[in-house]
Order: sequence, then C-alpha cells, then structure tokens
Amino acid sequence: MKPWTLLLATGLLSACQLLQPPPPHTPVPTPVPTPEPVIYVEEVPNAVDEVLGYAARVRGLANGDLAKELAALAGEPVDPANTIKRALLLARSHGELPRAISQLDLVIKSVDPDAAAFKPLAQLLQSQWQERRKLEDQADKLAQQLKDEQRRADEATTKLEALKKIENTLPARPSASGK
Repeated sequence: MKPWTLLLATGLLSACQLLQPPPPHTPVPTPVPTPEPVIYVEEVPNAVDEVLGYAARVRGLANGDLAKELAALAGEPVDPANTIKRALLLARSHGELPRAISQLDLVIKSVDPDAAAFKPLAQLLQSQWQERRKLEDQADKLAQQLKDEQRRADEATTKLEALKKIENTLPARPSASGK
C-alpha cells in the first residue's frame, strides 16, 4: 500500500468520528458546601480567673473598704485563692507590703495541689511587689536626703542673716582718703 492511501484512510476514519452526535450534556453537579459545625465551648471560670476578677474589683476601694474586705476574708477558709486575695488587699494597704509579700511566699512554697495553679500568679506579684518595695525604700531615702539638705540650707540661710546683722552693727570703716 502506498503511504498516501494509508494517510487518506486515517483521515476518513477521523472524519467519521467527528460526525457522530455529541454525548448528551449532563450538568456537572456542583458540590454543596457543608457548613462548618458550630462548636460551643462554655468556658467555666477557673479559680485564677476568679482571683484576677477579685483583684480588679478591689483595685478602686478606699482604705476603709479595704479593711472591711480584709476582715471579711479573715472568716474564709485558708486556701491559695484566699491567701492571694488577702495579699492583694494587704498590698493596697499603707505599710503592709511586706506582709503581702509574705502571704505570696506561703502560696509559692505550698505543696497543696490546689496551689499549683496559683504559683505563677503569686511569683509574678511577688517579684513586682519586691521591686515596688525597693523603689519605695529608695524614695524614702531620697526624701530623707532632701529633708537633710533643706535643713542645711535653712541653717546656712540663718547663719547668713546673722552675719548680715552683725555686719550692720559694726561701725563704718574709715575711708583711706580721710587720713
């Protein structure tokens, strides 16, 4: 067979295939997106959240109210949450910062399993309050130095005024031209 006849036969077979009717058009189903399942997680506040809420609540209390709140806590059971609450109140009371730090130390050193959740909070508060105590001590020293300097300045002013009075009571010096 000649190569052109083979080519012609292939072409005719291809043409026959083109003349066949196309397959019926069926729409491609589009996937319907399934909605994401909504998962509701009810957050139950834990004990640390409760203590943080308590801290926010007592932050604005006046000294008298702090004392009442501290007295109310005295009747509560001794547990890590109440110990930290007591420390929060003591830290806000004037001059009670060392006691507040010692309360936190009780939580940090506790072997009670309930205290484990509170230890990071207690350590954070303790480090902040120790730094605050250092700053307060430094401020007290500076205030004392200021008082001492002010006292010295007042003494120097008093001496200067006394010298001026003495100078005014001295007789005038004879001038050099009056010889």
